This record gives sequence, C-alpha cells and structure tokens, in this order.
Amino acid sequence: MIKFEVTGTEYEIGFKIGEKFKIYLQNKAKIYDEKIINLTIYSRVKEMENKLKNEFPKCLEEIYGRADGAEVSRDSLLLMFFPEIFKGIDGCTTILLKKSNGKFLFSHNEDDKFYNRDGVALVKYQYKDYWIVGYTPADKLIGSSFAYNSYGMVFSSNYIYDTKIDLDNISRYIMVRIVMDSQNIDEAITKLKTHKVASAFSLNILDMNSNTAVNVEKDISDIYVTKIQDRYARANHFIAKKDDLPEEPISSSFRQKKVSELTNLLDKSTAKIDDLINVLNYETDDYYQTIFKNPNKYDDKSSTVANFSIDSETGIVMIRDYLCDDRIEMKFGEFK
Repeated sequence: MIKFEVTGTEYEIGFKIGEKFKIYLQNKAKIYDEKIINLTIYSRVKEMENKLKNEFPKCLEEIYGRADGAEVSRDSLLLMFFPEIFKGIDGCTTILLKKSNGKFLFSHNEDDKFYNRDGVALVKYQYKDYWIVGYTPADKLIGSSFAYNSYGMVFSSNYIYDTKIDLDNISRYIMVRIVMDSQNIDEAITKLKTHKVASAFSLNILDMNSNTAVNVEKDISDIYVTKIQDRYARANHFIAKKDDLPEEPISSSFRQKKVSELTNLLDKSTAKIDDLINVLNYETDDYYQTIFKNPNKYDDKSSTVANFSIDSETGIVMIRDYLCDDRIEMKFGEFK
C-alpha cells in the first residue's frame, strides 16, 4: 500500500500529492481533457471554480496544486472532482458499536469500481497545528472514503443512491473535504447544514474525546442526523430520510439488512474490532447477496478495496488494503 506524508500550505500539499500520482493522473486526465471541450461541461466546471474561489479558496488551492504537481489541466482535474456530472457512484458499508464501557468500535469497507494500487494511498496531511490521515484516491479528495484527524475525529463516507442532482452546488467530494478539518461533531454538522451539495451522501462521525458518534445523511440541502446510542450499520441508501425516496438498489438493500442483522447479534460487553471486521467479511457467491465484494472476483464491478477499523479504547487503527493484500496496524497519531 502506498503511504506518505505531506506538509505545507494547501497548494503545496496538493502539489506533492499530484507529483506522487503524476503518471496515474496524466493517464486519467486524458479522458477529462476530451470531456472538457464540451462548452456546457466547461461552463459548469468554471461555475464550480468560481464558487470555490468565493467560498472555499483553500480547497481550490489544494486542487490547483494537485493539478500542477501532476502536470495536468486544472480544468480537467476540477471536472474529475465533480462526479455528479457523469453520475460517478461508490458503494461502502460501515458499522459502529458502542461497547459496555462507552468506547466505540468502528469499521468501514471501502467499495469502488475504479481504484487500483497505483491510484490510491494512505496520506498524512501535516499542517502547522493539526493533521489529517486518510485513504486518498488520486481522483478524489481526502474524506471521500475514510479519514481521521488530530482532534480525535474519525470519519467514513457512504455514497447515497438518489435520483436528484443539482449541478449548481459543490460536489460531494468538495463537501467531505471541508468537513475533515472539523474539531468536533457540532462543527461538522454545522458545515454540512450550511452548504448545499450536488448529490447525496452520508458521513459516519466519531468523536473519540467525547465518546459520541452520529451518522449524518446529507441531502442536497437538508441533513438528517442520527445519534448512535448503541450500534449502527450503514449501506448506500437513505435510512433517516423517509420521504421522496428512490427505489433501493438491490446490493445496498441486501447489505443494509444483512449488516444490521449481524451487527445486532454482537455482544457489546465482549465485542472486539475483529468481530466487526468478520461481519463486513460476509460473502456469498452472489454479488448482490454479499457484503464483502472480493476484488479478485469482481474486476468489472464495484468491489471492496479496503477496510478501515479503529477501537477508540485502545486507539489501535487497522487498515487492510485488498488491492495489494497489505495490512497496516498502528496507534492513533502514529504514521509508520
């Protein structure tokens, strides 16, 4: 698994990441170089660029840096980070369990169709006063999968299947990146509440300092907050939102039912992080009736590329990269 640390300003951090992913991004940017020629698409990208200049200039500087470091067009990279234009989707499954002592177990399967071992890395963003560690794809921003920061905040993101897209708003990749700087749950919720997005997603958020956790479903303009009192399981369709819902996709519907069923069987007085991972490893021969989607079997479909797990009691972080069959285990705050 590729792993590296970057420091500096937002632009410098973006530049260094772009350099690391240069070959991958140069190859992928060719697709977007062709798409950006379309004047309608180009105008949408420039609208988002202006919105970022006015509202999130630091995020824009990071994107500029990544483009310059990879020596690709800034416009093409902005389009790459605007998945709603081409309806890019991801699928993931997450479990949180509050143990009898009040501490949390947190485990997340990252599913995607387009990840490969050269296009994703575990990256530590070291700023002057704080840091963020996250699974960072070359064509997405940190926070799009799983991440944690020096304030004791842990995040995982789940795409939500929906029929609504509003291209006047910032992309979900931008929104989750903004939340990654949050120092507590209230700050994260305020950010999600304040800004509209182009498409729906949910964030699972754990504050290890206060031993509190929530799931936030972010619709285009509204949010739905579920406080996690005991245990929680999450797939890729709306749960807290009850009205005006599209039909649940088969895979997401099955995973939601099965992961909830298996999570409810766990004894919170004895449960360990391996128990959550075992639930997320549930597999059958039917792609649509399985939680763990083996990347060695499904190279043409979305598959499980990584697992991230943390025990807030011990502070042990465990990451399994299924693309390279690699494991990382370290204490929260370490990066080795």
